[in-house]
Order: sequence, then C-alpha cells, then structure tokens
Amino acid sequence: MVAKFKIIALLFLLSTSVGYAQQLISYATINHNEAYIGQPIQMTVSVYSNTWFTKGVDVGNIQVEGALTVYFRSVSNTRTFSGKQFSGVDFIYNVFPTQEGVITIPELTIHVESPKPGGYKGIKHTIHTKPKNITVKGVPVGYNPNNWLVSSTLTVHEKWNVNTNNVKVGDVLQRTISRSASGTLGEFIPAVVWDSISGVSIYPKRPSVNTNKTKTYVSASRTDGANYLFEKEGEVTLPKIEFVYWNYNSHKFYKKIIDSVTITVAPNPDLSMLAGIKKELEAEVTHIPEEEQPFLILGLPVKTFVLYCVLGVLILYILYKVIPWAIRKIKARNKEYHGSEKYAYRTLKSALGGTKDYETLHALKVWLIKLNPAIPSIHAFVNTYGSKAMQQEYYNLERRATGHTDAVFNGSVFKSELKEARQSYLNQRTTAVSKQDKDAIEKRWLNPTSSETSY
Repeated sequence: MVAKFKIIALLFLLSTSVGYAQQLISYATINHNEAYIGQPIQMTVSVYSNTWFTKGVDVGNIQVEGALTVYFRSVSNTRTFSGKQFSGVDFIYNVFPTQEGVITIPELTIHVESPKPGGYKGIKHTIHTKPKNITVKGVPVGYNPNNWLVSSTLTVHEKWNVNTNNVKVGDVLQRTISRSASGTLGEFIPAVVWDSISGVSIYPKRPSVNTNKTKTYVSASRTDGANYLFEKEGEVTLPKIEFVYWNYNSHKFYKKIIDSVTITVAPNPDLSMLAGIKKELEAEVTHIPEEEQPFLILGLPVKTFVLYCVLGVLILYILYKVIPWAIRKIKARNKEYHGSEKYAYRTLKSALGGTKDYETLHALKVWLIKLNPAIPSIHAFVNTYGSKAMQQEYYNLERRATGHTDAVFNGSVFKSELKEARQSYLNQRTTAVSKQDKDAIEKRWLNPTSSETSY
C-alpha cells in the first residue's frame, strides 16, 4: 500500500513539473521550395513561449548563401500547440535566389529570455530552427539570361530630351528608358542592351538603380540612359527593345516592348565640331564625373586610410616598446649562455679536435670551473667520473703537453668518454658538491704528484 502511494505521488509530481516547465518552440517556414532565379520566397521565422518574452527576440543576421535576404517586419501572435496556448512573434523575410541549384536556409540560432510559468524573471535560452532547402531553377531555354526578370508587374517608359522629328548630322540626343518592377530588387532588373546602328554612335550613361521597401512590399526601379550621336544623313531606324519578365503570381511570361523609331537625319554643312563632340562623349562614358568620385587618400577610402594609420601607429608604438626590451633580453641570454657550462663544453669539444694541447687543457680547466668549481682539478674529475680509457687518454694528453713525444693522445676517444663522464656527473648531482664528496674525490686520486692545481 505504501509503495502504491509513493508511485502515485511520483507520477503527480512529474505531471506537475511537466505542466509548469518552460516550453519554447522555434521553426522556419517558406511559402514554396522551388523558384526561379530572382523569384521572391517568403520565409517566416517563428518563436513561441508558453509564458512570454521579457526581452526582444534576437534572430540575428540571417544570411543565405546563393541568395539575397530582405527583412520586412515582425508580427506578434498567439498559437496553440498540443492544446496549449503559446505567445510569440513571427519574423517575415523575402529570400531572392541568385544562383541555380539547391540553396539552403541554414539552421538559425535564436537567443531569447522568457520566465518559467508562475515566474517573472526572464531566463536566457538559445533555441534553433531546422534548415530548409530550396531548388532554384535557371533561366528557361529560349530566354536570354541578360534580359531575365521575375516580377509581379513591370512598367516601361521612354523619353527623349528633344523632338526626334528635327535632327541633323552632329546632333546628340539623349534617350532615357525607365522601368519599375514590383516584388523584386534593383539588382535583378537587367541593363538595357543598346543595339549597334549604322551611322549612329551610342554612348551609355551611368544607370540609376533603386529598391523601395515597406513593411509589406518591395519594388525596384532602374533608369538607363544613352547619348545618340548621329553622324550620317538619311533615315535611321532604331530597332525595338523588348523586355521579358516572368510573373510569379500568374506563372506566365510577359513582354514589354518599346517600338522601333525611324528618324530622318538632315545634312549639316558644318561637321568640324563632330570630332570634338565624339571625344566629349567618350570621356563621359569612360570617366566618372568628378562629383561622383569617392574621396581617396593614396588610393584608399578615408575610413580604410585612417584604420591603416591607427594600426601603423599602434605597431610602431609596440615596436618602440618591445624592441629595446627584446634586445636587452637577447643580450642577457647571450651573455648568460657564453658564461654557461654548455658554452664551455661546446668550446672544449672544438679544442679536442685540434692539435694544441695547452689550449685543450685550458678549455678543460674553464669547462670544469663552469661545471662545478668545487672539483679541484680535471685530474680529480677524470678519476671520479671517467672510465679507464678516459683516464689513460688524459694521462697521455698531460704527457704530450709536457714534451713527451712518445705519448699518443686520441682526441676522439677522449671526447666520447668525456661525454659519458659529464652525463654521469649531471645524473648524480642534485645539489652542489658537498665537502664529503670533495674529500672522497681527493682520496681517489691516482697520481697525486701530477700538476693537479694547474689542470
């Protein structure tokens, strides 16, 4: 009976904790998963809580590789999940694909603050959405990729700066073609293709491109212009210009056409100015007007130049502080190294490869002082830590240094044995040689009559 009561109590507590636990829901939806290049896809990022949000929801900067993302608005909302009411917010975006293939809306990391049921203090949470794939179709066969546009509407207007009925050789007429498109961005409206015309030189002008966005709608406009220089008399026919767009609402292709224009060019007896006009028009095409040029310093934008200057000053300051310190450190370490046992040992090994016995004995003496000045002589070190072969070679070295020509000293053998003796000493030594060690060394001298205080 008691066990049954415990189980019932446990189930009650679990159901109570689940019912009052913090619950957060996040997901991303798209209105379709297949589109043409430039076709808008509505994406909604939704975040819901079974309580409320104590702080604005941070969706972050959403970037989709192979697409342009435009944020429109956020909408507060309530929804029911599994019979429970949740409050939250929907973030609405438009995704415009820019390349053919499969693009992926990545997993989104969202930061929120929401209290537990019955509480009031916001608790930080990090939640995620699942990625979404979109299949992007390229420009259909038979349509020009350079004249491709996806839009819900397209309007086209043409304007000439003067009347085309009164044109003579050498005249320059400015033609402007303006287009406005709904449901797209300025980047997607293609440039006007100006056809080559015999007897006419065409000089395109810098286009004007704009994107207009509200909380519910996006549209774009583009204005292309060109200067027409008429160089020959007679009739000139400007061919029609055709614009094609695909309406994503009706799923149909539409055309907007600017009809061809026939212009009668009258003769002009004064053609001396024609060459000068051509040069001016060419310069206008190839050069940005002075007022449109960005201000540069040494070829860099002002912000970049200032950033480089700040970094340069910072680097110079660091070098000013660090280099002297580094030089002092290097000198100190170099001095320390040249006064060390390692350097003396290295010098000794070089001396053992030579033929000057007194230099070798001097190098041995210097090295021993660096190793342990408490060891009274090389003779003592050799007899304490060296092998029989090392003792014999050192004996031969001393004899040869004092003029005994019959003594044969093998520097290679001595160097090898010295290496072993040095390592043996280093392995045994933990502190400086004590007085008892010194006495033990003195008792083990094999040749007390040799010049022990000298070498």
